[in-house]
Amino acid sequence: MKTFNLVLRSLAGAVLAATSVSAQVEINISGAVAFRDTSYRAIRSIYGANLTSQNPADGPTTSGQLKVTWTGTIPALYGNQTVTIRSFYNGANAGIQDLTQNRNVNFLSSPNAGDTNTVNLPSDVAYSSVFQRSTAFTTPTLEDVRFGVTPVFFVKSSSAPAGLTNITVQQFRTLAANGAVPGWFLTGNTNDTALVYYVSRDPSAGQRTIVQKENGFTGSPIFYNWDTAGSKFVIDPTGRSSTQIRDLLNVSGPAISYLTGVDAINVNGGANILAFNGNRAFVGPYSKVANDHTPVIQGQYSQWGYEHLFTRTTASPNVKAFRDRLLAAIDVDLQTSAFSIPLSKVHVERTSEGGPVSPTE
Repeated sequence: MKTFNLVLRSLAGAVLAATSVSAQVEINISGAVAFRDTSYRAIRSIYGANLTSQNPADGPTTSGQLKVTWTGTIPALYGNQTVTIRSFYNGANAGIQDLTQNRNVNFLSSPNAGDTNTVNLPSDVAYSSVFQRSTAFTTPTLEDVRFGVTPVFFVKSSSAPAGLTNITVQQFRTLAANGAVPGWFLTGNTNDTALVYYVSRDPSAGQRTIVQKENGFTGSPIFYNWDTAGSKFVIDPTGRSSTQIRDLLNVSGPAISYLTGVDAINVNGGANILAFNGNRAFVGPYSKVANDHTPVIQGQYSQWGYEHLFTRTTASPNVKAFRDRLLAAIDVDLQTSAFSIPLSKVHVERTSEGGPVSPTE
């Protein structure tokens, strides 16, 4: 089982990468939306003072900013060569598909802030919140390094009943199978008669895999989108992105969906995160600065996924050197992350999404 320790073995390969005769190094990254904040900070730290330009200038901070392109030099890895890194956070399952099918990904072509031109290129590295075997893209086998854990929360809309503070496995199965349930089914208050609708991620999302496997849901879910113009819910055949769900829950009628912390914090300041089976993933109020994830760390909250970084086994020395330096930078960032937990701090483990959670010591 490969973990972050791979970095200690591989960083020495960076010296070889630095001797490349290429005038420019290009690294393309796709995958999990949930890791975009950590990825952004880690990549900036790798460039350090040698970062020349970045597009967009303020990073992936709004729903339209799931793409970032940087340029500069990284002397420790590639000497004085210009290094361009492109990222598109297109989903955990999508990132694995990108690598296994050598699929082109639509990146921002220029690191110049404000330039919206794009370029289609293969991805070299992919973030994911699920194991490769949990996807439809199981061959060829990718090289997988796990570096952290991220909890997934059920989150209610701002108009959902005040008494809706918890959801159970059985309630979720009923909600997903029917698309909507009366509020009293979730709160126990017979006055909560309005329907509460289910809003889901799209198939590219690892979060969708995590939630369905954690809750043992094997059917075909029914879910909705909010029609702002008509102020009503309508059947959604595809599902939403995490940033779309984040924005929807702030304005829609009564609904439940799921998000990781980077987006859940922006739904009523994190106050709309629900307990799951009576347990919360954190102690105290949720914060964008720091959170106590003891219930995840100790095994009382089980709706979470590993953070994976995938590369092809045939990846070039330049790509492998970058991957290992990226893992080292991510580990530093996760020590103070508000939304994810470094693997070294987690006292439980599992071998699949939704599988048994066992103590590691």
